Amino acid sequence: MATWIQALSAYRPRIVGAVTVGLDELADYLAVGTLVTRPLARMVLEELGRIVLLQLRDGKKVRLPGIGVFGVEVRMDGTMYPTVRLASELRDGLADIDAFQGTIQHRESIGLDLASLKERWDREHPGDALEMPPGRTKATTM
Repeated sequence: MATWIQALSAYRPRIVGAVTVGLDELADYLAVGTLVTRPLARMVLEELGRIVLLQLRDGKKVRLPGIGVFGVEVRMDGTMYPTVRLASELRDGLADIDAFQGTIQHRESIGLDLASLKERWDREHPGDALEMPPGRTKATTM
């Protein structure tokens, strides 16, 4: 029997071909949006990471408007780790699936409940029925 993890892995919506925007491209966008030169924009962006690290090491939080607040926490074993609380405009700007312009594989699975997922899996894999997760017999949205 197939597990629901296998079905989720096969059918969950996912972003396809997301490329990472590099420093040069960010500098180009920043230069156009602010009328600063590309080399100056690049230099500022390169320095930003270093400055954020220094401020966090001093126990400060760093707020970048439109991006979020960076902080640092300490674990019980003494290791430090960064935290990020996204700015509401960034978080809310990504909330609307219809505003997303990238490619989403399995877009038809958005809003699919577990019963529908089981039905689809069983139809497409007749010899390997999907076993529902324990305690999940009702139609639950994923």
